[in-house]
Amino acid sequence: CELCDACERIFRDEKTVLELHAPIKIFGDLHGQFGDLMRLFEEYGTPSTAGDITYIDYLFLGDYVDRGSHSLETICLLLALKIEHPKNVHLIRGNHEAHDINALFGFRLECLERMADEQQGVFVWRRINDLFNYLPLAASIEGKILCMHGGIGRSIHKIEQIASIPRPVTMEEGGPVLMDLLWSDPTTNDAVQGVQPSPRGPGLVTFGPDRVKEFCKNNGLQMIVRAHECVMDGFERFAQGHLITLFSATNYCGTAGNAGAILVLGRDLVMVPKLIHPLPPETPRTPDSGGAIEEDLSGGLQHHHGNDTWMQSINDERPPTPPRGRPHVPGSSLEYF
Repeated sequence: CELCDACERIFRDEKTVLELHAPIKIFGDLHGQFGDLMRLFEEYGTPSTAGDITYIDYLFLGDYVDRGSHSLETICLLLALKIEHPKNVHLIRGNHEAHDINALFGFRLECLERMADEQQGVFVWRRINDLFNYLPLAASIEGKILCMHGGIGRSIHKIEQIASIPRPVTMEEGGPVLMDLLWSDPTTNDAVQGVQPSPRGPGLVTFGPDRVKEFCKNNGLQMIVRAHECVMDGFERFAQGHLITLFSATNYCGTAGNAGAILVLGRDLVMVPKLIHPLPPETPRTPDSGGAIEEDLSGGLQHHHGNDTWMQSINDERPPTPPRGRPHVPGSSLEYF
């Protein structure tokens, strides 16, 4: 509760569209894969005084919870880092930072599983979701690179449309602009122009490279960086490089086999992707295997799949969006969240 209270005070004072400066590291979807977050910190620097926080900022593009088994560790660490470094660690909202979504895709159940009793679990889930309504919605880096979770959809033509959304805000209150911002995707490739219906569901859309280039021109931008979709290499270019999709969780839902990536943006606004690859399946340990059991970077959180059958069941019942460019097999009506 104190963690949320402290962060809420910080978010209240921030703009809806953050105005940030390079150099900065940008992270895509994490989805409760705390081990991947730890690996990215270990490989490419940590946001601490012992790490690189004194000379480079950190920006996270949302979807901190759901799908993975350690949403609580992921969001609590990021909130703690925000309190410790409020001017250097930046969080914006994803579509899973909403109670109606994370009630279905794992976060609510995780809170109930992990807390001492159901009442406490529901309280924690509700308090964190109340905080999500205060999260900033986008970030502008040097006025040249706009970062968001989803995209520009059909309705977003000027950055001011995003900046004018009052917070706290629920998805219902945010209207078409918030829906497009958190839910829309680029079309399947650069040959598909305009605005098209989205396979994610009714009322959602995809936007073509013509929309991206027009938006960048009208807003004086070089490019858009967004998250929201699993991509096999952890990052993927669109609209002749005017948009990049970024995804930081590896082997999404244990089935995609994708790499995870972050983008390191230098002072010259040159972007360098940094990748981590899926860990190999854990070798079963037996009493006679010998040697000490080493903890992984997440402090032993990465491979305890035996305790995470509840999350596997959710992912089986509600399959994730397939990686960009991969065909999907129709299943659950909730498959595209």
